[in-house]
Amino acid sequence: MEFIILPEMEVRKISTFLIWSILTTGCLFDARDYKIPNELIILGYIGGLLLNLHSYQIMGVAIFITKAIWPILLLSLLTVVRGLGAGDVKLFSVMSTMVGAADLVTTFIYSVMIAGVIAIGLCIKNGHIVKRKLHYSYYIAAAFFLLQYKQG
Repeated sequence: MEFIILPEMEVRKISTFLIWSILTTGCLFDARDYKIPNELIILGYIGGLLLNLHSYQIMGVAIFITKAIWPILLLSLLTVVRGLGAGDVKLFSVMSTMVGAADLVTTFIYSVMIAGVIAIGLCIKNGHIVKRKLHYSYYIAAAFFLLQYKQG
């Protein structure tokens, strides 16, 4: 398999575009169905695999698998305690295959802070504890936007 060699900056632009496309679509499905479809996750994984193959040739497969698994292992406990939905964990996993650990951790931290501020605002507005489900994919998308804005 032979790929056209792209400069690192172009690969970064492609991965950012893919993540934005997946996050936007995921948010739309999450708003409508409270569910992020597995077909979208699979498309994201295919994009991540191709990007890793481009960057690392055949070793890209092993790197892709490692990048895809670690967020699932770390965030699965949050799914068990219902702190995060399985679709949101899969979104983080897909993002990891395209941007790597540092950007993913920063996006996660930003998304938790954004969700916390929104939850506190809703509590103040409604005068009680939030009892409904939150569309966490919104906060992931907002956090990724802030990360891209911060990086210039």
